[in-house]
Amino acid sequence: MAMDERALRFKVFDYLRARSVEEGGIFDGRELNAGITIDDRRLTLKGQNGIWYPAGFSLPISITTVANGPYRLDDMGDGILTYAYRGQDPEHRDNRGLREAMRTRTPLIYFKEVHRYRYQAIWPLIIIDDDPSALCVRACVDPAYENLQPSTNPLDIPLSPIDLRRYAWAQTRQRLHQEAFRDIVVTAYDQRCAVCRLRHPELLDAAHIVPDSDDRGTPIVQNGLSLCKIHHAAYDHDILGVSPDFEVKIRSDILKERDGPMLLHGLQELDGTKIALPARASDRPARERLEFRYRSFLGAS
Repeated sequence: MAMDERALRFKVFDYLRARSVEEGGIFDGRELNAGITIDDRRLTLKGQNGIWYPAGFSLPISITTVANGPYRLDDMGDGILTYAYRGQDPEHRDNRGLREAMRTRTPLIYFKEVHRYRYQAIWPLIIIDDDPSALCVRACVDPAYENLQPSTNPLDIPLSPIDLRRYAWAQTRQRLHQEAFRDIVVTAYDQRCAVCRLRHPELLDAAHIVPDSDDRGTPIVQNGLSLCKIHHAAYDHDILGVSPDFEVKIRSDILKERDGPMLLHGLQELDGTKIALPARASDRPARERLEFRYRSFLGAS
């Protein structure tokens, strides 16, 4: 692989890192297909094929999976991901590209569709095994490229390469679940806070109705509310509650306080109002989940 191609690849990683901060880690497929300009060169990051080469690249830059698509990626545990070949021919150019990326330890991007042409970007992904008989390769998130050191693990004890890989993937998977949950929920609520209708996506979070620490706190849209950061914190601390009838309630002691316009307009005046609901009935918060959480709010009141 030419040095300029390798340098461009790492500049793409820098771009994805910066855009992930802005976009919450989720990318519009149209943006990825249109590509980006780096050093006066236009680079498409994904395309119609699951194994994608930008124009002029000798090796793939990304692999993609979509719901019900021809390419498959399975999490086999221990931080190992299995990605299916393109078609049945191990010598197809795309499959040979994955094999060459393995030989040269060239890092790739994995674009995983979250919903409706929205993708998570996972990088750097390293191909670690090629299995032509099974028509697949195996890959992992390489902690070396992320500068993940063993001392960052909670127990602060040395990790083996396998443990380090497993730990890196566990961290990555947790982040991906959080990013996907936020994108699904905030999109369902049309990029606005359900309580105050604020429409600045960078100030919006996906709040769990049933906390994720509970076995029932699954990261699905029916267990989420799109809330601005102030109302998310108020919800998490039972200052603000949402009844099963979608009514906003403010804790009684907060209603009695006197502390300026933010308290008055940001909380007290919202008591008794209704939350904004997703347009699709199937995306609306489950009443039984709201009722479970509302009991916690009433106990705090």
